[in-house]
Amino acid sequence: MKHTKLLLLFLFVFFLTNSHAQTPAGNSFEIDYPSWTAGTQPPVYFDCGTNNLLNTGNELTMEVWVRLYNSTWNQKILGKVTPAFDNGYVLGVQLGQNYSEIWNPGLNTIQAGSSPLDSAWVHYATTFGSSGQMLCYINGVQVGGLPLTSNAIAASSNPFIIGIAPWDLTNFQTFGQIDEVRIWSVVRTEAEIKSTMHKKLLGTETSLVAYYDFNQNTGGLLPDKTGNGNNGVISPAAAYWSWSPSYAAVGNDNMYNMSDVSGVWFGKDPSLYNYATTVHGLNIIANIQTKAFDYAVYGHNDSAGVSTSWLPSTAPVDFKRTSREWYFNKGGNIAADLFFNLSTAASGGDSLDKNLPVQNYTLLVRDSSTQQFSVAAAASTLLANGSIVKFTGVNLENKFYSIGVGSSAIAAISPEPTWSKLISLQPNPAQQYFTLTNSLETDVQVVDVTGKQIFRWDGTTSLQQFDISNLENGTYFVRIIKGNEYTTKKLIIQK
Repeated sequence: MKHTKLLLLFLFVFFLTNSHAQTPAGNSFEIDYPSWTAGTQPPVYFDCGTNNLLNTGNELTMEVWVRLYNSTWNQKILGKVTPAFDNGYVLGVQLGQNYSEIWNPGLNTIQAGSSPLDSAWVHYATTFGSSGQMLCYINGVQVGGLPLTSNAIAASSNPFIIGIAPWDLTNFQTFGQIDEVRIWSVVRTEAEIKSTMHKKLLGTETSLVAYYDFNQNTGGLLPDKTGNGNNGVISPAAAYWSWSPSYAAVGNDNMYNMSDVSGVWFGKDPSLYNYATTVHGLNIIANIQTKAFDYAVYGHNDSAGVSTSWLPSTAPVDFKRTSREWYFNKGGNIAADLFFNLSTAASGGDSLDKNLPVQNYTLLVRDSSTQQFSVAAAASTLLANGSIVKFTGVNLENKFYSIGVGSSAIAAISPEPTWSKLISLQPNPAQQYFTLTNSLETDVQVVDVTGKQIFRWDGTTSLQQFDISNLENGTYFVRIIKGNEYTTKKLIIQK
């Protein structure tokens, strides 16, 4: 009975995405497992043809975003392989791991890494370089590798297939959603994979030989966005597949020109899916829940120093803002704490004044980079001797953000939830433990000043003690989440 209840809960969450509005990531290709098992169960896949460009020879990179019904199953997502298994490549998943195989003509196999078993959007990538290595990645992080011989992947006339094992078209069906399939004729580095995994591509990128964004709404044709003609055709036309909204952590077209794009989403590292820690001046802690499909990705315009252009009309005459702007895209409803580092945001240029009254620091927002900013919120906390400015509970939008400050305040500080006034944290400073009152039915997290989660507990009683004996002296934050609201309390550890 317990497993039945969990399955029903998962199915409810799995199909909940179809009721959401369209996201920046557009659509995806979905194969619905419950409908498939209730039907005649023919295989379903895209045949993308036999263009010789898909025979990449000495080098290869495969990339895809997927959300699988059950990632423990052996599922083949994309590839082209000869029936004799003496040539080709395939990217798949098994036991929540990247499970990739490449023949040149000997078999090279990697099964490595870890990702959530269901309800999670995950980015997989695998690279091949003859006389080099075969490497595999999950969410832009290398998780496995092995040395290779000098043999290339030989050319073949076998088709490139998406959604099933490419060698017999009947086994190892992919169940769930597939998005952003990319095939490159070069070995992409870890940095290169990270740099574009959250971006839609143009299709004209150097060495990109096939690209599928799955953004159509009808029909069974899958266009190759590179213009190379590797267009896919669905086979067969069955009732249990569809074009469905994608909650892959991929931004819209504006995100393409942003630098250092990162994000938060459930399929990220299980201990870090609410956190984005960067070196470009803005860290965030979001309110994403387990198995939720909400996500936020963001990058910046790579500017340095400060600016007095496009300021709000209410700004004082000495008001300045960061020249650096951060562009956000989100799917679902995302609230987040924003931590701006005034020094790294300046990127070597003049930085905003530090240690001014906290309410003077203002979050600015606008729809495009050629509009006047409006006021979004006032800061709630100053950290690290006034060099880090925190904004609490910002409801993120698909917009551009900057931070500014002047001699007077131009925004009201956002109020804390009413229930937060009943919660106390003692002792503070603390040494070995701290105690929370009225923390029943909450999610309790300890994070450092960069926004990185250190500990996480469930608040199970009204009076609860939390062990911090292995933390070093310094400033931390205790984030207490209740439903869709949360509050943050500063914690000083002094031993």
